Amino acid sequence: MGRYLLIDDDDIIQFIHSKVVKRLDPEADVKTAFSVDQGIKLLDEMAPGPWPDFIFVDISMPVKSGFDFIEELENLHPHAYAKVMAHSRLFILTSSVNPHDLRRSAQCSLVEGLLSKPLNPAALERLLKNAPTHISNG
Repeated sequence: MGRYLLIDDDDIIQFIHSKVVKRLDPEADVKTAFSVDQGIKLLDEMAPGPWPDFIFVDISMPVKSGFDFIEELENLHPHAYAKVMAHSRLFILTSSVNPHDLRRSAQCSLVEGLLSKPLNPAALERLLKNAPTHISNG
């Protein structure tokens, strides 16, 4: 059973991503946040317990972007940042084709990769098969 945190402002995308995760990891613990602030709050609440194996965050959200999420973790929540570095795989999900987004995500030490939205089962299956040993995925 993997633990997942999905951060996206679109409830339909959240629904699709949750279904994709549950299809490949039926016992998954999936938490959702509809904003950067909610995502950080969830991470703060998880601090004493199990940490997400996977964090998927949208780049484009109305108030704060996925990049804002990463910057806030690094600058304002160093404990959560360290735990993400040690225990989670963070992926940017986007429908953007902007090369700047790709370059910027490649420069973030927390970001393992940039994936197209919506998350598809084949992409998630590849991630699960290539999970480091500290990641529990079933």
